[in-house]
Amino acid sequence: MTQNAIISIFILFISALVSQIFGQTVDPMKPVLVRGDVTAVSSDSATLNANGKTVKAEFSEKTEYKKISPDLNLRSATPSSIADIKVGDKLIVSCLIKADGGCNAIRSYLVSSAELSAKEAKEASEWKTRGISGKVESIDAINRTVTIKVSGLMSSQSVVISFKPNAQFLHYADDSVQFEDAKPTDFLGIGIGDMLKAVGDRGADNTTFTAEKVLVGSFRTIAGTVKSVDAGKNEVVISDFATGKDVTISTSKVTTFKRFPAEDAERLAGMQAAMLNGGQGAGGGQGRPSGAESPRQGGGQRPGGWAGGQRPGGMNGGPRGGVDEKLDRFPTITTADLKPGDSIAVSSTKEDASGHVTAFKLLAGVEPFLRLAQMGSGKGRGNRGGLEGSFTIPGLDGSGF
Repeated sequence: MTQNAIISIFILFISALVSQIFGQTVDPMKPVLVRGDVTAVSSDSATLNANGKTVKAEFSEKTEYKKISPDLNLRSATPSSIADIKVGDKLIVSCLIKADGGCNAIRSYLVSSAELSAKEAKEASEWKTRGISGKVESIDAINRTVTIKVSGLMSSQSVVISFKPNAQFLHYADDSVQFEDAKPTDFLGIGIGDMLKAVGDRGADNTTFTAEKVLVGSFRTIAGTVKSVDAGKNEVVISDFATGKDVTISTSKVTTFKRFPAEDAERLAGMQAAMLNGGQGAGGGQGRPSGAESPRQGGGQRPGGWAGGQRPGGMNGGPRGGVDEKLDRFPTITTADLKPGDSIAVSSTKEDASGHVTAFKLLAGVEPFLRLAQMGSGKGRGNRGGLEGSFTIPGLDGSGF
């Protein structure tokens, strides 16, 4: 079967890499598989970046050339030639390792970079158009379901996720939100508080979802006031609103780095306050917080708590209605743009041994949302306790984690 072929090729590939990386003796008469990105190509060789190590694959008149699809399906192999190999392509080469570290290629499997890019674009579109994401609220191990909270710009909804029998599960690495760094897991690898993103089929009423691909990340959300900025080190020190303690945040791996325009932040926080207080505003009286709108202004608050007809998390709205689409239009900033006194919120790794965290998503200009959280918990600026996890900032959890 195709899946077995893929597994087999990766087992051989890992074995080859172990031999290269750890310097173990390689039998010169026994072929190994080397996989890498093509960095140079000539009439009789291709130079590969194989997991950080340079390997020169030398071709001869006996070398067999094949081209395979980006999913590494060996059954899709078609005849190819050295002329088809281009810089940027990926090669899987069966070869005999030479004493100088090069390899005499017996068979070469080509994966076109153009086809790989097209596949990645298609998959990215699928995660967006058939996807759902949210924070895990509860897990039903008996029925094998997970309930997540799907957050939109102004509201959230609980959705029960079930899983197809052949569902694929991946878990982000502890220090990365790069898809290629994700590791295989299973249903038992999902934990309460995790962020979960899935591709699959929505139920008719949008309260259920059947997943066929699942991606899980164990992240932490932190908010606070910037105390110092070191743009050279890509580090920010904040005073954590939840604990009052200093937290050092690395911003070197931030993939979403945005600042809420003050007017938008005030308006959205005001609308949140109005909804929480039955349309009365943050104080429960007749007025609204500065910059707030009535829930029916603008897009109009529709039945079920969805602003502008947009279902939570951008599940069914137009291209400009989702959380991430809104964030895309906000100013992109850098670490150097942050100043002491700014309010920021991040989605990050958990603290390492030194107390540092690595942020993957950073949103600045979030002071109105934190002020609303303080008011909702009955605490003023001088009383920080109980805030962790209680603030709701559009786009901080949402999709695109």
